[in-house]
Amino acid sequence: MTPVSIGIRLNYHFDSVITIDRKEIGTTKPCYIIAEIGVNHNGKIELAKKLIDVASEAGADAVKFQKRSLTSLYNEDVLNNPNTDSQGLEILLGFLKEVELTESEYCEIITHCKEKEISFLCTAWDKPSVDFLERLNVPAYKIASADLTNLPLIRYIAKTNKPIIISTGMSTIEEIENTVSFVKKQHVPFVLLHSNSTYPAPVESLNLSLIPFLRTKFDIPVGYSGHEVNFMPTVIAANLGAVMVERHITLDKKMEGLDQAASLEPNEFKNLVKYIRESEIAKGQPVKKITRGEFLQREILSKSIICTKDIKEGDIFSEHNIDVMGPAKGLSPQHYFEILGKKSSRDIQKGQYLLDIDLR
Repeated sequence: MTPVSIGIRLNYHFDSVITIDRKEIGTTKPCYIIAEIGVNHNGKIELAKKLIDVASEAGADAVKFQKRSLTSLYNEDVLNNPNTDSQGLEILLGFLKEVELTESEYCEIITHCKEKEISFLCTAWDKPSVDFLERLNVPAYKIASADLTNLPLIRYIAKTNKPIIISTGMSTIEEIENTVSFVKKQHVPFVLLHSNSTYPAPVESLNLSLIPFLRTKFDIPVGYSGHEVNFMPTVIAANLGAVMVERHITLDKKMEGLDQAASLEPNEFKNLVKYIRESEIAKGQPVKKITRGEFLQREILSKSIICTKDIKEGDIFSEHNIDVMGPAKGLSPQHYFEILGKKSSRDIQKGQYLLDIDLR
């Protein structure tokens, strides 16, 4: 495996910019949205292409698949007799064997992604899969939550010098600390994804406030990998500062497969992208200024200081001869208490608004 140089920034912080396939990702950039196809293609190349089409039409930045070498992940006894370990493993292995795509099919998928102008990403579950994906020149790697503690795999991927995306589901804070410390020493750009690995994840278990917590604690970019039923928590995650979000995508949640129930259907994914982009516009910048529309409202609804009696030059302003009324044509009522006890610089008739020039 030959290392690839991509101009890495070795000293980066939570506000650093990471580039994947020429697209910049960071706190000052639009949220990077990944449509996780995973194994929802069920081993069918045409279904994979349809999912790519849906993700592209929705406005996702990337689609992501999963690559495994089962002979590398499990020993021969388990592969030959998976039911001896657990029924769940038997079901999992049986399904994974059915959905594995060939190298030529992956090449066809990558070509289709280029046609649809959407990036191809992939989760590498083992070292042979990394080698496989390197032949395909994948622009970045995803580490699944199950492999957050798999430091040998992480180091192997880090040697490619490509950005790494690491999910944190089913992990303790201590395990996350150890892995973050380890990855920082590898001198590769990476994004940490907050996640709950229940499929689907109950809303009350999401703890989205961990997104800003992890960003502050580790001083690195943090995103979100969601497995909840609907899309709104993912929109909230983006507004809480997630620089990247990923959600599983499917044509139909009732389809056969491991992740379909925790996936978003085409209209849901399209709405996810739409609301994230709208929320980014609404979030704006931390600059307070009065808009043109507010100026019009201000003239109609705001108040001014007004004379309630005729006032002679030299008279003292008091609560008995001034009051606050609309619209906003004179001195702001914020100055009301400042001018009490001061003398008028001119004659003012009852009903006139006080001006700056009226104060001595």
